[in-house]
Amino acid sequence: MVLASLAGALVGAPMLLPETTAADRLPRRSLARRSSRFVRIDGIEVHHEVHGPRDAAADTTSDAPTLLLSHHFYGSTAVWDRLVPHLAERHRIVAWDRPGFGLTERPVRGQRPINPYTRAAAARLGWSLLDTLGVDRAVLVGASAGGTNVLEMYAQAPERVRALILLAPAITGDVGAPPPLRPLLRSAQVRRIAPRVVERLVGRVTRERSTRSWADPSRAEEQDLAPYRDLLRVQGWSRGLWEVMTAEPPPDLRSVLRRIDVPTLVVTGAQDRTIQPRWGRWVAANVPTGRFALIDDCGHVPHQERPTELAAVLRPFLDEVLTG
Repeated sequence: MVLASLAGALVGAPMLLPETTAADRLPRRSLARRSSRFVRIDGIEVHHEVHGPRDAAADTTSDAPTLLLSHHFYGSTAVWDRLVPHLAERHRIVAWDRPGFGLTERPVRGQRPINPYTRAAAARLGWSLLDTLGVDRAVLVGASAGGTNVLEMYAQAPERVRALILLAPAITGDVGAPPPLRPLLRSAQVRRIAPRVVERLVGRVTRERSTRSWADPSRAEEQDLAPYRDLLRVQGWSRGLWEVMTAEPPPDLRSVLRRIDVPTLVVTGAQDRTIQPRWGRWVAANVPTGRFALIDDCGHVPHQERPTELAAVLRPFLDEVLTG
């Protein structure tokens, strides 16, 4: 019964599944890119990338405004590759992998006093990463579940946030098992077999799966599919994903929205079927400083599907809030 419910919850999640077997998994660092950086924070090795003007990318004391990019569920730093060139000429871009994703270390839960896979822990880690880079204040940019992350960061340290950019943000609910099942799924007995169950559900990373949330899947190229293939080649990917999905009850950040007092831009794709545009409008309307922008002919991941159009929306907003 438990496994049947578990399988149903996992199949219902928008997971992208690898072609490789457990024996083919690779150490995290072996998948690093030329732009990859690793830093140990609070006992966790955090993978991130820094882009921008030459001094901004190399010098942690640069005056270039910093944008922290927080990816969507099952994403990684690589999902921002199409957007970064549009913004890096004038801003320092810090993209990072949250615990459970990408090339950031997946510590064993239970061996640490604080569960690193909770939203609060991920938010603290985001601030600690900026501290390591010498950044006091930043614009926080979050896509879907990354929107949840940056809202949690805002709640922890609103004085450090210059502005918020929320791309189809997840405000309530998330990916994973139904809330009533989560305590059972966190039990030691189920946790021992959970990664193997996730592995048994694997399939192939196809264009259709990888672009399910796009308005026009034909736009996707190999570089758009690669992040998902690489993400699920990492040793321990299934355990990390399981930990994130069962760490805690789903979020409800509606009360945070009302407290936001920094410029906030909510952007949604007009053909977003994952988080429909009306929810983006609702979020913007419930933020005292909120604004809303709709990108035509675009699905759930505008930073991948329509980066040029997204940048055209973001640039004037950033110019206003960072120079005004």
